[in-house]
Amino acid sequence: MPSFSKYMRELPQFNVVENYFTPEEVDRINDLEELQEFTEGKVGFDKSGTTHKETRDSHISWLFLNNDSRWIFDKFNWLTAQVNHSHFMQNIDGFEAFQYTKYSKNQHYTWHFDYEPRFNKFERKISAVVILTDPKKYTGGELEIVTNGNIEKPQILKPNIGTVVFFASWMPHRVAPVKSGVRKSLVAWVMGERSC
Repeated sequence: MPSFSKYMRELPQFNVVENYFTPEEVDRINDLEELQEFTEGKVGFDKSGTTHKETRDSHISWLFLNNDSRWIFDKFNWLTAQVNHSHFMQNIDGFEAFQYTKYSKNQHYTWHFDYEPRFNKFERKISAVVILTDPKKYTGGELEIVTNGNIEKPQILKPNIGTVVFFASWMPHRVAPVKSGVRKSLVAWVMGERSC
């Protein structure tokens, strides 16, 4: 009788890929910052959203696919396929534009999740954060993710520059207040057709 144990493994829905983008590649990404227009981060799933600094205080811009950014999308796409196969096994179709996010002193994002509860044909299934700042250059700003269902014991991360953190979009997470320096990241949401 064949064994199906390899198909019955528990998927962690969480993965950290250390130093995936090289320091030189991170420099190239950060160079694109000069081409971006930044706005205050908003709260809510509507495109308009609302500014609510007690909940979210950051500055964001959107990095769309073009000749300057194609290499980032291609590299991220390849990694996403690998991580999805080994950690999520979601039916995915692509991802939204990257959100380039900056947190300066005292800026933060309180507990939230990226999954949108109302019905849409496509939904966020996997969230990803690409770290663009050397952790020695800022204090605070830790990424905290509830991976085990216990908000009192989240994963607390302050990864190396170029690291990509993947987690299920329904997992609560936050960015702790930055105490000094500036924390920069790219955020991506991997999309797929809603299964039910």
